[in-house]
Amino acid sequence: MYAFSVLASLLAAVSASPAPMPDGTATIPISTIGPCADVYKPHRHIIATPASTVVAGLQLTYDSPTGRATLTNNGFYSLWDFSNGGVGQQPDCAKTKLWLNIDPVHTEYRPLYWNKTQITTNWSTGYGYDLVAKETKQYNTTDTFIACLPLNAEVKYPPWYLFLLTPTNVPLDSAPSLKGFDTKSCVKTRLTVEI
Repeated sequence: MYAFSVLASLLAAVSASPAPMPDGTATIPISTIGPCADVYKPHRHIIATPASTVVAGLQLTYDSPTGRATLTNNGFYSLWDFSNGGVGQQPDCAKTKLWLNIDPVHTEYRPLYWNKTQITTNWSTGYGYDLVAKETKQYNTTDTFIACLPLNAEVKYPPWYLFLLTPTNVPLDSAPSLKGFDTKSCVKTRLTVEI
């Protein structure tokens, strides 16, 4: 009988529907056990903006073989950690995060990539704000990225690979970091964390 009552209470908890938000979406309460104790954090996408770009609305994610940051129709719908100048993708308060990092080697169009280690600590953003790379010794503050398609893509909807745009006189087609990319496809964009 005890097992039946425990099972019944678990089923009731699982079948409870989340409370609707003012915008009509639903939030799912996050367990108060673990790293997100006593906090309800929203799941959101980071999307390409403004609406006038060909990549508008595409979502930030990664290319699993390379770890490179990309834009696709099916990006991370995640909790985000913006602590210590970082952008960490945190699946449901798990301890393992992927951190968005800026390639420190290239000097003109800097590739973005995901890593389990936070290397980049100069991001500035939050829910409802654009992603900004704050000034370092190598470049000025910027909120501009370029998204480029790979050369000879073999899938119908290939991902757009992301690069931080920093001041440069190097033409796109001469940039070492863009080797293997269709530089005629590259477009400027911003990345905005949904509110």
